[in-house]
Amino acid sequence: MHVLLHRSSLWVFVNVAGIATYLKLASALWVFPGEEGTPGGPGDAFYWLFYIVPLLIAFLILNSVALFFIVRRPQATGKKLALNLWRIVAVLWLATVAFDHHKSFRAIDSKYGVEVLVERDA
Repeated sequence: MHVLLHRSSLWVFVNVAGIATYLKLASALWVFPGEEGTPGGPGDAFYWLFYIVPLLIAFLILNSVALFFIVRRPQATGKKLALNLWRIVAVLWLATVAFDHHKSFRAIDSKYGVEVLVERDA
């Protein structure tokens, strides 16, 4: 049981460090305060593709392997605790990605679209 607790603690620590790293990298693509609704912004598809996506894939693989070993564990001792811990970490990752999406989403104000249409018609 002691080894299981040590592995679980290490796994949670690695995931929390991954979440912090993800947020640090993703924050470079967030909309700057005061620029909400304006076109443009710091978004860079290459940055997202080469830094953020590989990080997400690495943790998806890590956590999928962890889930596989939790489910395949022959002893029932600690299995329920490990599965609940895995669920908590999964919810933390989902909340992190949702928060990032919220911070990086850029809704362009309609006044910018109207000006372009007026200029074309003139």
